[in-house]
Amino acid sequence: MGMMKRAIAAIAVASLASGFAGSIASANPTIVVDAATGRVLQQSDATRPWYPASLSKLMTAYTVFKALKAGRIDGGTPIVITPRAARQAPSKMGYPVGTLITVDDALKMLVVHSANDIAVALAEGTSGSIDKFADEMNANSRALGMAQSHWVNPNGLPDPRQVTSARDMAIIADAIITQFPQYASLFQIQTIQSGARVLRTHNALVYRYPGTDGMKTGFICASGFNVVATATRSGRKLITVVMGAATPKDRTNQAVALFESNYTNQGGGFFSKAPLLTDLAPSGYPGPSDIRDVACSRKKGGSDAAENADTAEVLPGEPGGPPVTVSPLLSSWVTAPPIAVGPYLGTRRPLFAFADAPVLLDRPARPANTKVAGKKGAVTAAGYADPAKALAVPPQLTDPKLNKGRKSLKKAANTKAVKAKPAKVVKPVDPKKKKKPQPQG
Repeated sequence: MGMMKRAIAAIAVASLASGFAGSIASANPTIVVDAATGRVLQQSDATRPWYPASLSKLMTAYTVFKALKAGRIDGGTPIVITPRAARQAPSKMGYPVGTLITVDDALKMLVVHSANDIAVALAEGTSGSIDKFADEMNANSRALGMAQSHWVNPNGLPDPRQVTSARDMAIIADAIITQFPQYASLFQIQTIQSGARVLRTHNALVYRYPGTDGMKTGFICASGFNVVATATRSGRKLITVVMGAATPKDRTNQAVALFESNYTNQGGGFFSKAPLLTDLAPSGYPGPSDIRDVACSRKKGGSDAAENADTAEVLPGEPGGPPVTVSPLLSSWVTAPPIAVGPYLGTRRPLFAFADAPVLLDRPARPANTKVAGKKGAVTAAGYADPAKALAVPPQLTDPKLNKGRKSLKKAANTKAVKAKPAKVVKPVDPKKKKKPQPQG
């Protein structure tokens, strides 16, 4: 009976997978891992080098988590949108230069909206610069055994030097799950709201595949559509990675098919012969493939059409609009209210957001006589705001045109109102009083 059930499940999965783009479906890297044991249940080219795109943000989040654990920053630490952060290509939050955001809100924007400007702000605010943060990302990769990964930026925007593999992305997902379980809910958030904007995660699985509890999607034309996803069924958590799908719908369907086939397979236990993640042999491929001709072909409408398809994958069908194709293994939409995020307007606190600030390994006592003299809001050499002086607030935060409706902004920013000099009062002439005669010449 058990073999019959497995055969039926295999036929169903094969039927679902038959709709995938032929050459890509058989060639793109995939892996499924049992999170409890770290054993590989299924894989195809899992150590093949691939462009991570926004999957890079999982390593960014992990690096920030380690900084939080070390006490270098905390969830309420404000970071600043620098000019470099503001110049990043979409997806982005688009806040003006000088806007402050707490680390806690920044992480939500990073994971849910995949905001490239926020990734840079987090990197600069955590480590002092992008280069220093990338060094930390690479050090973390080596410590975790991510042999195919190399990082040069925190957001995954195109750079031929930024590479990873499906196996390595499963390793970072497993590390986040096991080392930082307190942040698990971050990867389950479906929607955030900043002002009037409501922003959805691009991971359709958290809306439509029962048991999904994270993690992250990624897309650039060269990589195709990637996803790292986790799901739990009957207490069993699996990690599934799909790299290089031809469309966002293929990415979702491949992930579902892999989950389904391996939830019916009870292998991968502690006494299983399935290999560990770190035991997989390295790939013979010299470097990542560039599949832009598949993912962003002219026939499909190019990169703009691909990005629009990525967004449309997580939009429920509109009344009167085209019907949404529902896989037999995907449930109807399940949505939760959005979580509010936005600029930080609270009490000023120690800042770790200056591009030239040193990386603080811990929180030393504020050193004496090391103030940067001469300016309001002076900062100590250790990177702390001087508590004896009000913090200088960037003009972007006090411009009412950029902050319409924020009536408490000036008070929060500790700005001083310019006092206008009172005009001279001219007394009216009393008509009853006679003018003195003027001397005649």
